[in-house]
Amino acid sequence: MDKQTYINMLQDVIQIKSENGNEEAVAKYYQNILKNHGIDSKLIPYSEGRSSLVAEITNGEGRVLALSGHMDVVSSGDESQWTHPPFSGDIEDGLIWGRGASDMKSGLTALVIAFINLKESGQFKGTIRLLATVGEEVGELGSTQLTNLGYLDDVDAVLIGEPCNIGVVHAHKGSLNYKVVSRGVAAHSSTPDLGENAIDHLLTAMTMISERITQQAEEIENPVLGKTFHNITLLSGGSQINSIPDQAMFEANVRTIPEYDNAIVMATVEAVLDELNQTKGVDLEAVITADQPPVEAAPDSQLVLTILQVANSHDSLKPQFLIQQMNDVLGKNMLSEDMASSNLDSVKPMVVSGTTDAAQFVRANANLEVAVYGPGMPSLNHKIDERLPLSQYLDFIEVYQEVIHQYLQ
Repeated sequence: MDKQTYINMLQDVIQIKSENGNEEAVAKYYQNILKNHGIDSKLIPYSEGRSSLVAEITNGEGRVLALSGHMDVVSSGDESQWTHPPFSGDIEDGLIWGRGASDMKSGLTALVIAFINLKESGQFKGTIRLLATVGEEVGELGSTQLTNLGYLDDVDAVLIGEPCNIGVVHAHKGSLNYKVVSRGVAAHSSTPDLGENAIDHLLTAMTMISERITQQAEEIENPVLGKTFHNITLLSGGSQINSIPDQAMFEANVRTIPEYDNAIVMATVEAVLDELNQTKGVDLEAVITADQPPVEAAPDSQLVLTILQVANSHDSLKPQFLIQQMNDVLGKNMLSEDMASSNLDSVKPMVVSGTTDAAQFVRANANLEVAVYGPGMPSLNHKIDERLPLSQYLDFIEVYQEVIHQYLQ
């Protein structure tokens, strides 16, 4: 394959509307490309129109390295606000436009191409397993399923092509979503004593939960990931202005650390609700809607060190170059105060608050080497006019091939 073929492939997958679903169409596209290069693969059905893709190549004894990325993209929002249609894959002035250009069809397609090229060159020892997942953006559905099915059981290391281009992520906070439902008794607002106000009970629970978690979180800090933080992000209740509400609900997102993890947070929530439910007329229930644990892999694993060595041999992948490239594309300075005070001369290990499929993969192996590193412009992730310089995408194909070759030798 030549560079134009690489670009055509990325255009093709951006044009597939895998917006919070429909990943099977992307999986079948990759499957056909792999078949044309003599590589067998299989679809792992999740639900209607949603299948993950698994493929594997082996060249003798050695380590098992997984390459992973997700095929779903978030909603494009109001498509009329885009400079180029979000599923066009249009190319203009060296940029490719569209939902997923950054997060993360460029990273996944680059991994697929590197996978194919390594198969054809044979420049590796051991096993490379490709895992293209569904539903990462909402629930990490595919990675949960593949982990449960055993596809990570024998894996030594996993390289995830998420858009984290200025550093190699080896650890990130967990992400917990939960909701609290309050059930009351409806009544006319002129006779509130005949009802039970679900909103009042919910507000009491919200205040107590937030205060208790914040107090506990302040006392516990991870030296790498910092502290757990809790945010109430959705609130609903009632049905009519002159009626005592018989139902109300809030939802919250918590970013957790190993020392104050998802289970401890939920134990705190449940303790508050148990206490409040002792009061007559109060009926509160908590439900977990997403549960991704924190990841804390070694910053000096062989995979991370290999990526650092390879990436730092490419000037176009140094943080200072990538930040300037982003500034040029966006027409404004995106250098934060933290970045300005940092040494941007080289790619380094880093941690982030956002979760990835690694949260599920590490359940199979507590000692799994984890590296999250891929092309992208993180400031445009999930936003209108998502786009990416094609040069960065092409650079990562080369870097991935070098990294895999050096890690598996």
